[in-house]
Amino acid sequence: MRIVITGGSGQLGQILARHFHARGFDTVTVARHVRPAAWSSVEWDGMHPGQWVDEIGRADVVINLAGRSVNCRYNGHNRLEIMQSRILTTKLVGDAIGASARPPRLWMCLRRP
Repeated sequence: MRIVITGGSGQLGQILARHFHARGFDTVTVARHVRPAAWSSVEWDGMHPGQWVDEIGRADVVINLAGRSVNCRYNGHNRLEIMQSRILTTKLVGDAIGASARPPRLWMCLRRP
């Protein structure tokens, strides 16, 4: 099974990637800052289609964690940025899934209130 994790460089993304990879799943993280890892990683800017769309087209599962970090003070400005970044990246991933010739069997978006 192939699992693609957008926003995979964050704390939760790294935990999930490590977990799935250790259990033998073909794991790919999609992130703004690609770091060396035991699993595959693909870079994206979080705003435009790119090479990462090919990974979505080969995925069985997509887990979307992408967006601005929630590790900040929860003032009005930061809350707005967090929400807008989640909406933009979810739409981008959804569009990539919709355009895929072979969409994943499962797509999960996690949102922290």
